[in-house]
Amino acid sequence: MPPIAVRRRPVVPATPMRVRGSAVIEYSIITFFVVVVLIANPNVVSQLMQAMKDVYEAFSYALSMTYPTPD
Repeated sequence: MPPIAVRRRPVVPATPMRVRGSAVIEYSIITFFVVVVLIANPNVVSQLMQAMKDVYEAFSYALSMTYPTPD
């Protein structure tokens, strides 16, 4: 049985224009989803603020704790 010849596509180098176009598409998609989430549920902003306050409260509590002195 003769070996099967595999044809490969030529490799096209990534030009700066192709890279820039890809970044714009990714940025647009992410921005679109962020806007949709913020518009669909306005409570997200208050939840985010509350989560940041809770984390800071836990952080400041951990910093205020005294460590036992080694004997």
